[in-house]
Amino acid sequence: MTEADRLVRCAYADGITTLTLDSPHNRNALSRRLVKELGEGLTAAGEDRATRAVLLTHTGNTFCAGADLSEATAAESGPGELVRLLRRVLELPKPVVARVSGHVRAGGLGLLGACDIAVAGAAASFAFTEVRLGLAPALISMPLLPRLD
Repeated sequence: MTEADRLVRCAYADGITTLTLDSPHNRNALSRRLVKELGEGLTAAGEDRATRAVLLTHTGNTFCAGADLSEATAAESGPGELVRLLRRVLELPKPVVARVSGHVRAGGLGLLGACDIAVAGAAASFAFTEVRLGLAPALISMPLLPRLD
């Protein structure tokens, strides 16, 4: 797979590994492929001795729309991979900084909450959209509850 085909682009400069969510066609939803690629990028950055910090950012007007609902009925879909991804962010031995200039929804809030630092621009907006479906944002509560008052 070429870098242009990836849903998470990786770049390195001056001790910072930048991981860019680049799936604007589905608002950077947490598809199995995006979760896998982001996990791989985090692992590589964590193991890279030259990387001092990780910057997590996005293309398009949405940082992350949460779970990819088009995959919700797939037999292998489930919360396990997202839990492992959030844990990987939380346990990374280097600081993870999120730079947000767009919308953050549902599971995207969990991803943001797992980061060490989150910086959001004036155009950013945040919502627990699960509640519109009658669901509690239980999974993403794990990284968020310690950070919210």
